[in-house]
Amino acid sequence: MVFWSSITCFAICALIYGVSDFLSKKTKGVVSSLLFACVIFLAGFWSGIFPSDITAQPGLVDLMSKIGTALMITNLGTLISLEDMVKEWKTVLVSIASVGAIVLICFTLGTLIFGKDIAMTASGPLAGSTVAGIIASTLTEGAERPELAAFVVMILALQKFFGIPVATFCLRKEIKNKMKKGDFDGNTEGKKVFKLPSFRIIPERPNAKRTTTMYLAKLAIVAAIATLVGNLTRLPGEGPANYILNPNIACLLFGLIFARIGFLEVKTLEKGASNGILTLGLLLILPGSLAKVTPSGLAKLIAPTFGMLILAVIAFAVVCSLLGKLLGYSPWISTAIGSTCLLAYPATQIISNECTDNMEASEEVRARASEYILPKMIVGGFVTVTILSVIVASVLTPLGL
Repeated sequence: MVFWSSITCFAICALIYGVSDFLSKKTKGVVSSLLFACVIFLAGFWSGIFPSDITAQPGLVDLMSKIGTALMITNLGTLISLEDMVKEWKTVLVSIASVGAIVLICFTLGTLIFGKDIAMTASGPLAGSTVAGIIASTLTEGAERPELAAFVVMILALQKFFGIPVATFCLRKEIKNKMKKGDFDGNTEGKKVFKLPSFRIIPERPNAKRTTTMYLAKLAIVAAIATLVGNLTRLPGEGPANYILNPNIACLLFGLIFARIGFLEVKTLEKGASNGILTLGLLLILPGSLAKVTPSGLAKLIAPTFGMLILAVIAFAVVCSLLGKLLGYSPWISTAIGSTCLLAYPATQIISNECTDNMEASEEVRARASEYILPKMIVGGFVTVTILSVIVASVLTPLGL
């Protein structure tokens, strides 16, 4: 059909994601925008309104899956604050335990109940969010397993239905218990700000005129170096798992290093005015697998999707509570930190703010409660979503293919 050109396909997809974002905001983020998008795409594919290749126009997906993913992950590396990690070291340990619990449950009960391919594919998205899902979806599509790619999309679309209630309930319980003990009544002023020694070797130039092209050029250079280093560590044999240093992990690590030495700026994509278009381009990768899913095929994915999500929640709740007890954290705050793997920024901040804003207390008490909760949820989200999920998706997904 003449109507369906590359530009019209892109425009329709952009409109679908735009409408989905609007609907998600109407629900205050309770319903993921990706879930709305999935419903619209499935309705379009099953009714025959959308062509099956609407998100697979020549060159577009290949470009985004290879170049876009590398740029996005490298940019994530620039967001990592080592100072926050050290300051909230207990939170970091609980977050690592959360992802470890998910990996363990995927290797054991997940594999036993649903099969190794389902369990390993679920591990990345369960440990993180969209970027991990894109990595897993790209790998499964490359292995010609569209049903697994569709499964990834369903995990991403539904994970907030599990993460939001768990996080909200646990944070409210933590706040209630802390208020009873009077922990938010003290003065928190005068705390020292922790700073690591500077690793910057490139002087900061606040007044330097930087163009969007220069921001992107520097990010692309680092991503290219990281990918090259990762590819040089490839081991003999076929398969995407044969790396000593996976290129995706290399991009994350190099993004961190080059930001610390001053070559890259924090939030390079945002400063390069490219985050929005790149994110939209990456999202185009996800619905392509839905075109190959029939209603009966979708029905078969419901049990594994809900099953793996339930197993993940049970796993991180138990493990995080046990570790948290050893570290002096309550089971409630420990589980809330663990739930960040099913959330992503800004959901972690929104939920934290809503819980403290709804407190029946003075403004000062609410502020102290926020100072206690918000850093833990933000740091927890960075550890699970930004760092560990990329590693898990890159390493474990290929094991199930």
